[in-house]
Amino acid sequence: MKYLLDSDALSDLYDPEAPGHEGMTRQLASLANSDQVFISILALYELEYGFANAPEEKKPAIRKRITDAHKDFPILPLTTAGAGLFGSLKAEFRQLRQLNDKKVKGHNIDLMIAATAISEECVLISLDSIYPDVLQLHAGLRLESWR
Repeated sequence: MKYLLDSDALSDLYDPEAPGHEGMTRQLASLANSDQVFISILALYELEYGFANAPEEKKPAIRKRITDAHKDFPILPLTTAGAGLFGSLKAEFRQLRQLNDKKVKGHNIDLMIAATAISEECVLISLDSIYPDVLQLHAGLRLESWR
């Protein structure tokens, strides 16, 4: 099985104080040797944004998360297949939630990560509230929470 960790899952994994830390570590430890776990390049973008905006005292811990994520997981890039899927998902999501152009842009990264999970045939690991709606729009999305 292939899995794609969303940014919230990564945050839970690398923060021992997070409510989802225990679930994340337990689920990762229970995977078979043949299972593959990935992160999206977009998750790294989000972590880097968090680092850039963090108070100085939190920056070392965030930098360690970024370094560990690079070391621990293969990174899935954005692809042309995912781009085509993103376009249709975004249009359908906008219609489903009746969002204007400005509000739908706030979901771009989440929709790109969903498109990556679908196009790469990965189970998306996330608690993000957008994904149950995306499940309605595309039967190919497989979603789990490891909290």
